Amino acid sequence: MTRLAFITTIILSIPTAQAQVGSTIWFEGFDSLNTNHWNVVTGNGCPELCYWGNFEHQYYDEANVYTDTIPGEPENRGLVIEAKRESKGGMQFTSGRLNTKEKLEIRYGVIDVRMRVPDLETGLWPAFWLLGANNPDVGWPQSGEIDMMEMGHKESYRTGQGQTNSTVNNFVGANVIWYAEGACNANNPTCAAAIAGTENYYAPYVPEEPMNDRFVTYRLYWNSNELRFTVIDGEEEIGLYTAPFSFTEPGEIKSTFTKPFYLIMNLAVGGNFTDASTPQSVSADLPAKMYIDYIKVSKYGSYGEVTVDGMVVPNEGEKELPENFKLKQNYPNPFNPSTTIDFELSKASRVKISVFDITGRKVSDLTNSFYSLGSYSIRFDASDLPTGLYYYTMEADGFSTTKKMILIK
Repeated sequence: MTRLAFITTIILSIPTAQAQVGSTIWFEGFDSLNTNHWNVVTGNGCPELCYWGNFEHQYYDEANVYTDTIPGEPENRGLVIEAKRESKGGMQFTSGRLNTKEKLEIRYGVIDVRMRVPDLETGLWPAFWLLGANNPDVGWPQSGEIDMMEMGHKESYRTGQGQTNSTVNNFVGANVIWYAEGACNANNPTCAAAIAGTENYYAPYVPEEPMNDRFVTYRLYWNSNELRFTVIDGEEEIGLYTAPFSFTEPGEIKSTFTKPFYLIMNLAVGGNFTDASTPQSVSADLPAKMYIDYIKVSKYGSYGEVTVDGMVVPNEGEKELPENFKLKQNYPNPFNPSTTIDFELSKASRVKISVFDITGRKVSDLTNSFYSLGSYSIRFDASDLPTGLYYYTMEADGFSTTKKMILIK
C-alpha cells in the first residue's frame, strides 16, 4: 500500500520463463489469529505519519480484526478485516490493519494470498503489501515497498491507464517503490520511485466479472534478480506487468530488494488514492468485511526463506502439510553439546517443549509459544549440563508425548 504519491521511472526488464512453484515453506491458515506472528496495528498514524500519509479517514482498531467462518465455506475459517462507519480517535471510520514487523520476515520465494474484498464503491482501499524489515532504521522509501495488490483507485487514475469502463471492483494493480536519487525533485522530496503506471509495462487486471465478494489469489515471484506479480482468477494466472521487474545490476534497486521484508494487510477508508477525499464522499456500504483465507510462502527454485523471531522456518520439502501432531527424535543422538528437535502441528496451537533430567527436574523450557500449522525445528544447547539421560516433552492442544535423548561429553 503506497503511502505517498507514485513517482514513475523508466526501468529495464527482461522476460523470464514461467516459474514453477516449489515446496511449501510457511503457511498461515488463520484458524485463529497468531499474535506471535501478527501485530494488530491501532491508531490513525499520528504523530509519526498522520492519516498514514494519504489523508485517510479511518482509525485502525483492534476490534476490527478477527477470525471467522468464511461465507459459503462452512468448514473454513479466515481472517476478517472489517471497516465500519463509527467515530474513534478523531476519525469518522474504523477499520483494521496487521503486520508481521519484528516477528516474521520473508526473503525471496513465491508468496500467495487468497483474499476476498467487499464492494469498494466508493472509498474502500484494500491492500496486501510488504515493507523492508529495515524500515524502522532507514525509513521509507529507503526500505523499499512491494505492493502485491491494491484496489480502490481513483476513476481518473483508471481512465489514465486506458480503462475507461472499469470500476473500483474490477481494477487491481501491483507496485514496487524504492529510493532513487534520480527521482528527487521539488515535488518529490522523498525521492520515491515506482513502476506503477509505466507505459507499455504496467498491466492492471481488469476482468469482466467484478472481484468483490469472491476469492482471487495474488502471487509474487521473488528472487535475487527480479520480482513478478500475477493474479490467479479461477484456473487462469495473469501477469500484472508485461515482464518481471528486473534488478540484475548492482545499485540502489538491487540492494533494496535483496533484503528481508515483512507483511502488511489493511482496509483503508478514503484518502487521496481513492475518490473519497472527504469523509462525506465515502459511499461504500458499511460495515464491510475483507476476508483473507490463507497466506503461503513456497520455494521459487532454490530461493525462499522465512524467519520467525530470528529462527529460520524449515522447508517442508515435497511433503503435504502435517496431518497430526508429532514430536520427532532429536538429532544427533547421542549429542554434545547441542541437538535439534523437530515437531509438527496439524493446526495452529500453543506449543510447550521442556527438557527434564533423569530425576524429573526441569532443566530447560525450549518454547512456550503459539505456532501456525506446519513443521518446525528448535535447538537445545546443553553446554551447561552434565553427561546423562534426559527427557523432552511436548504439549499442544491436548497432545502430550515424551522422548529420551543422551548427552555424552
